[in-house]
Amino acid sequence: MIMNKTDCVTNFNGKVNIKRTLPKVRKAFDETFKDLRSPSKAKFMEEKEVPELFGDIAELNRRLDFVRKFVGNLTLEGGLSEYFRGLVGCVKAFKVANCDEYAEITKTICRMNSIRKCDMYSLLARQVNSKDAPRSLDHAVVAINVPKKRNNKFIRKPFIPDKNIVILDFWSDGFIGSISHAKNLYKNFGLADNEEILLKPLKSYEPDKEAFAKIKKDFPKLYFNS
Repeated sequence: MIMNKTDCVTNFNGKVNIKRTLPKVRKAFDETFKDLRSPSKAKFMEEKEVPELFGDIAELNRRLDFVRKFVGNLTLEGGLSEYFRGLVGCVKAFKVANCDEYAEITKTICRMNSIRKCDMYSLLARQVNSKDAPRSLDHAVVAINVPKKRNNKFIRKPFIPDKNIVILDFWSDGFIGSISHAKNLYKNFGLADNEEILLKPLKSYEPDKEAFAKIKKDFPKLYFNS
């Protein structure tokens, strides 16, 4: 992935060098969530006929369903901070997540380490220069450098990402790359050569200082930009 000076994001603490920080995010994720399994990935590998990566999809789905319900209950009882602490803790403990959990945890780690303009999006595809409605690729990722006006979670209008946008997709074996590199990756998802990628803002909870404080306390390896 080739980056330049525009890859630095300014915030009240100064500048974060994205080129140096994103590999740290990926390393922190990998070290915290070892042996993480995904029912959607197991199904994907089954369809791609990669038998050594098959999994008990039904069992993985049951575990994931439990995690989602448990974390939802934590939110009702303890609010936003408990949601994020519980999300990280349950995914780590039960070793199960789909692309939604991957993306939300990745976004949270990035935000906690002062990476701004970072959020979750769903992937869509459409023929180049077409006016037709885009089709869903049924996948969630994190994107960095999306202008605020395009990340409207109320309208949720799909848009063609600019070339300087960086995609993080740890579900896809820790992928970090540009839109052009992502296009090659998502051919595995059915993206055709004559199609382009679109991003659509996803509704999600937003971590706050209290949520970050609880994560830093319970999972200190996820915070490294002190």
